[in-house]
Amino acid sequence: MKPSVGRTPSRTFDRIPRFDRRSRRYAARDAFWPWTRRKTRNWSCYVTLDQGREGACVGFACSHEAAATPAVVPGITKNVARTIYQRAKQIDQWPGENYEGTSVLAGMKAGKEKGWWKEYRWAFSERELCLSIGYLGPCVLGIGWYEGMSQPDAEGRVRPTGSLLGGHAILCSGYDAKKELYRLHNSWGPKWGKGGDCFISAKDMATLLKRRGEAAVPLKRQVPKGRAK
Repeated sequence: MKPSVGRTPSRTFDRIPRFDRRSRRYAARDAFWPWTRRKTRNWSCYVTLDQGREGACVGFACSHEAAATPAVVPGITKNVARTIYQRAKQIDQWPGENYEGTSVLAGMKAGKEKGWWKEYRWAFSERELCLSIGYLGPCVLGIGWYEGMSQPDAEGRVRPTGSLLGGHAILCSGYDAKKELYRLHNSWGPKWGKGGDCFISAKDMATLLKRRGEAAVPLKRQVPKGRAK
């Protein structure tokens, strides 16, 4: 069966929430143990790509991760993000390529092929995500995207309220322990939100992860020689 994709007049939401049960063997908590204290940590992403109306969010989110600290891959562009998306479709869980969307798992496999990371693990709870951000680096989220998240408020915050629009992949680039806020780096260009970013509370993040959400945590990041292609 071909996966379904959510749409609005201006956006396509095509992250497909399909897990490989074997992924649960590779928990992020095994990589940050014994550190268990929440802490503020923000990772910088030096590009803000715009996927436009096309549904290639998995490729864009994985490419944003490659462009972020602690291991910055130079030359990340929209073309690179589209290449990751197309490769993900070739190796994902569904036959053929005559459909829109793909899984975060396939995007992580494509990034590994590029040499951006040697390994990746998974955070399936808000606490695991928080500690992954604090001790390991930015994470690629696969979450449901709701009406209340489409336009951040004056403080840049979004909330998972209203109708579900579809699945979205996005980079989680930081966590503020005092405010209990996550920072998300979107692929809708620098004019969206706060320079392309938005913020969501830890409580709301926990809700999203419980609703078939996931967080891919790259490990053993690398910077391949030359610019990304």
